[in-house]
Amino acid sequence: MKPVSSVQVAIVGCGGISRVHADAWQDIEQIELVAACDTNVESLKTFVEQYQVADSYLDLRAMLENHTPDVLVIATWPSSHLKNLLEAVRGRVKKVLCEKPLAVNAKQIKQMIQITDNSQTLLTEAFMYRHHPVTQTVKQKISAGEIGDLRSVNAVFTTGLTDYTNWRLRGDLGGGTIMDLGCYCVDLIGYLTDISPVSVFGTGKYAHGINVWETMYATIRYSENVVAQIDTGFGMIWRESYEIVGTKGSIKVEPAWSNNVGEYRFILNGEPIAVKGVNPYAAEMLNLCQADSQDDLIVPLKDSLRNMRLIDALHESAHSGKVVRL
Repeated sequence: MKPVSSVQVAIVGCGGISRVHADAWQDIEQIELVAACDTNVESLKTFVEQYQVADSYLDLRAMLENHTPDVLVIATWPSSHLKNLLEAVRGRVKKVLCEKPLAVNAKQIKQMIQITDNSQTLLTEAFMYRHHPVTQTVKQKISAGEIGDLRSVNAVFTTGLTDYTNWRLRGDLGGGTIMDLGCYCVDLIGYLTDISPVSVFGTGKYAHGINVWETMYATIRYSENVVAQIDTGFGMIWRESYEIVGTKGSIKVEPAWSNNVGEYRFILNGEPIAVKGVNPYAAEMLNLCQADSQDDLIVPLKDSLRNMRLIDALHESAHSGKVVRL
């Protein structure tokens, strides 16, 4: 891909994940963080002081009337992502990095695709783990046939979160375990296998007062021979791993999604494979900055739509108690 020249970046949403992004950009000389926006005065103040951002705003439209950044980063609640994207297009922003999940359902993602196609805005979902060499190497090993023909994938992601003020445990903001944690599992399976599911069954604990699934256990059939299982939820010990089993061997990755700089190892057919890491948040930003079209993106919108269709089906199945066909 082409080298990155000077890039002006603005961000909307100044919570915890925004600081992870900003920390990663500090190692990229070409990136200048020019403006930040948040409706929470204290969060905004803390962020702009920490990262020495020149301009700050309480309203996204006001920020984009005063700035036309090369890249807008959306780090707000999922329920706000579509509205934020519309403002970005109105403000003539040409590239947008949006935190996961990209939207609250597949219908919204279809709208996003239409909006960005019409405006020629390049949008990508922030699945940072795809950009890490561990993930890339695992994908290469599978494609090279080193575990034979695929048979099963088992993905686990749980955390100890019990704070009901957090968006992750608020249905009105787009929360729920499959939205925050399970989306990684869903995306991973699709990315590594590049096959589409035919049916899903989900079950778990649904919290009616806050309208979220606190836990979700899912079985996804991709073909007669390939089945995946997902174990995800809040209020447990932290677990993140996945295992891919084929006719000739297996791959086990732990940790699965939090790999960063330094050396990491995964297990291929019983043997450890060492991989030198990079900051995946820096890598995803560079991928977007260098990209000219969806074909250049490591996380294209077609994958985001595939993911959300599956997530919608899992929610439908868990509510109905029945298998849902796709």
